[in-house]
Amino acid sequence: MRDQAQQLAEMADRLSGREIAATPGTQPPCPPVEDARTVAARLLQRVGDRVVRAQCSYAEGPHEFADPFLDRLHTQFLARNGEMRLLIPSGLLRDEEALARLDELAASGAQIRISPCELPTATVFDGRVGLLSSTRGAPLTVISDPETARAMSVLHNAVWARAVDLSSAHAGWIDDDSAARVLQAASRGYTDEKAARVLGLSVRTYRRRVAALLDRLDATSRFQAGVRAAQLGLIDASA
Repeated sequence: MRDQAQQLAEMADRLSGREIAATPGTQPPCPPVEDARTVAARLLQRVGDRVVRAQCSYAEGPHEFADPFLDRLHTQFLARNGEMRLLIPSGLLRDEEALARLDELAASGAQIRISPCELPTATVFDGRVGLLSSTRGAPLTVISDPETARAMSVLHNAVWARAVDLSSAHAGWIDDDSAARVLQAASRGYTDEKAARVLGLSVRTYRRRVAALLDRLDATSRFQAGVRAAQLGLIDASA
């Protein structure tokens, strides 16, 4: 799926024709090519008249929310009661600045999920038009080609269906070796007695920690907890 995401970004670059910087006061030279600001203004007007659905994703990096234009667009979109589904890679859970911004977006109504699969930094509106950043710091590319926009929407839906809700994770888990070890043992199908022995815990303590982790991950079984922990990057599923 990561290869598909990369191919999609490359295809978007080809079909969009060119990258256009969102420079204040500039106008597109001729239709139908539009700059990011023109597209954003039209979308914000539309979301004021009806519900518009945005599918967003952020790539992993040193605080990908640094793009003030895209960040401001998302803020204004949510303020107008737009529906937003935001996907982030599990690696961003280590970024305190990114987590703080995610909390703000969630409080504004954004649905946020975490996935080990990294998509490009992009937003697709109603599966029809998109804004994409192919490389960090580069101007946003307007994706107006219907087939490309639909492909981005379909890929987002596929990753979203397998992702885990942000509320199931906390930044501290990444560095919590004890929780990771309990999750790893539970996911391997050990008996409680064997798992407790491997971890150097009493059976009662092990069971109590497993129960707490199941609740924290909103899982109904240890297998499900192991799958979700792997999706969050808390454990290595191949280990």
